[in-house]
Amino acid sequence: MAQPRLPTLDEELLHRRLVVPGHCAKLVLVESTGSTNTDLLAAAAEPDFAQVWSHTSVLTAEEQTGGRGRLARSWSSPKGASLSTSVVLRPSLPAQQRHWLSLAAGLALVTVLRRVSIPAAMKWPNDVHVHGRKISGILAAVPPQAPDTVVLGCGINVLLRRDQLPTPRSTSVLLELERAETGVPDSDSQQIGQLRTSLLADWLEEFTGLVRRMEPQGDIAPVREEIISVISTVGEQVRVELPDGTSVHGRAVGVQTDGALMVEEGGRRRSFTVGDVFHLR
Repeated sequence: MAQPRLPTLDEELLHRRLVVPGHCAKLVLVESTGSTNTDLLAAAAEPDFAQVWSHTSVLTAEEQTGGRGRLARSWSSPKGASLSTSVVLRPSLPAQQRHWLSLAAGLALVTVLRRVSIPAAMKWPNDVHVHGRKISGILAAVPPQAPDTVVLGCGINVLLRRDQLPTPRSTSVLLELERAETGVPDSDSQQIGQLRTSLLADWLEEFTGLVRRMEPQGDIAPVREEIISVISTVGEQVRVELPDGTSVHGRAVGVQTDGALMVEEGGRRRSFTVGDVFHLR
């Protein structure tokens, strides 16, 4: 049976909530793209990139067909069911602290989801989970031609039903609202459509607010403890799979000042800035 066509994002409302008050420099909505991150990384090669895509500019797509997550894993979103969004940032942070921007984006989403009784938490370094199931993935990249810029992409499963989820260990905002029995929109398309628009606006307001709290000091310090407080990885037994194919087993004991995960293995501590982390049950 064909899935009903889902309504598009309310571009006018997004502009009113995000651009007019100055949370975002601009917001561009496209119907479909391979990847919002890839599009912005390609735009960084153009000489007018800094003028066209200034700090806190946003690109979002109704449909993403060829996105990439960590370790080049594919990520796509059904049209109208997810949020696929990238933000251009030129933060006043030292290079060694920019890893925290992904964590700050995760904190922003956790905050927004908890407001509607969805008990979200972060799995280091860039996933947001609910009851151990992934609801969002975040990926940041620095364009080689624009080393002062960070392109931060975020994909959020919003209206996906169980049979549409990308993996058995995924979930969506709609499924979690149903589980919590709170704030579930009815099947009326206007209410369903409003959920995606409101979530995107809420997340971007929260995230850009966190970025602006860092800027006066040029340091992550004003929001570091808030971020750490929502990372469920700390205290867990974990397996860290590294890009070279090796893995480390141990207990996650903290997050360092550069955003690296500290893992205690066999009586010694090691820190990791990259790698896939699995919580061991």
